[in-house]
Amino acid sequence: MSDGHSAAISWSDARRLAHETGRARSGGVELVPIADATGRTLAGDLTALAPLPGYASSAMDGWVVAGDAPWRLGAPILAGDRPASAPLAAGTARAITTGGPIPHGSRGVLRSENGTTRDGMLLRAASVRPDEPRAGEHVRHIGEEIAEGEPLLPSGVILTPPRVALAAVAGYDSLPVREVPAADVVLLGSEVIGSGIPAPGLVRDAYSPHFPALLAGMGVRVRELRHLSDDLAATTGALRASSASLVLSTGGTAGSAADHVRGALRELGAALVIDGVAMRPGHPVMLALLPGDRPMLCLPGNPLAAMLTLASIGLPLVDGLLGRPLAALGTVQLADEVKNESGQTRLVTFTLHADGAAPTSRQGSGMLRGLAASDGVAVIPPGGAPAGSRAETVPLPW
Repeated sequence: MSDGHSAAISWSDARRLAHETGRARSGGVELVPIADATGRTLAGDLTALAPLPGYASSAMDGWVVAGDAPWRLGAPILAGDRPASAPLAAGTARAITTGGPIPHGSRGVLRSENGTTRDGMLLRAASVRPDEPRAGEHVRHIGEEIAEGEPLLPSGVILTPPRVALAAVAGYDSLPVREVPAADVVLLGSEVIGSGIPAPGLVRDAYSPHFPALLAGMGVRVRELRHLSDDLAATTGALRASSASLVLSTGGTAGSAADHVRGALRELGAALVIDGVAMRPGHPVMLALLPGDRPMLCLPGNPLAAMLTLASIGLPLVDGLLGRPLAALGTVQLADEVKNESGQTRLVTFTLHADGAAPTSRQGSGMLRGLAASDGVAVIPPGGAPAGSRAETVPLPW
């Protein structure tokens, strides 16, 4: 096993290196119907196939008018009508609904509440501006939102519902997206049980109930999730049998006699990319390359450590695999002083209050209560951070 990064590296360097590792191994591209694209990662820059709006249309219900008042009323125009071939003659008005096509020669649209009709004529209401409508008023002009060929979305963005809607109105029926990485998850620990109240010496499985949904939200499909006892042969065999493009494990990364991930990686000839990170909790995390150049993220066994490591190191790895940019850190103002005498980056769960972010209670590496109650996770540098200062925050995948 190559130990190119045998010393613990900084938290920020680990994020960058995890992202670069994933980016160098990003998967293929597939074309999917636009109805199936929500939540996927765009695999190419999109430009508008047509202008939006594609024709001049009314922005509201009323009358489209030409020339000066009073206006003689013509046939109404409805949304969905084809644009008129003849221009609207001066002194003429036609009732129009929102989205109705504006005829050539029109001045603008008089709102429905601002006009009155009598004897086939349209007049402005008494309280209305004498120049309403001004030229182009209440008209959606061709290409007002998007010009044909204009950039719409960059490659690497997650296709949220508004982005899919934008692509649809810009003329797309299908979209190129990154293939979803398939992951195998190995949960290690002889003391872990899957149901019920654990007897003394045992603990409940904190990962199986939510890992598939959590990873799916990150853009990964869990192919297989296995629980193994702390055993070198079993761990090595499970990793050797996996052909997934991404492997994740929990537990077994420390140096005790019951921790076998490092030994299994050595037997498989894996290359270590990250071997420990100067962070608390989560410092024994490893990132390795299995045979076939497939990344394996080895998370600590303690629940809070594993979750915060997945968020801060695992998410950049997955973003890289999917061709996404490394997510920028947020910021928050601290309501209280947060101490950090460890010399390492400290990840602190917090709740938001009127005067800023306050650390939650019960956030030891083996605890989940503080994370479950939190509004976010702050990044506290060595030396700590005073009350009133701003701290960076971790993008969370939940």
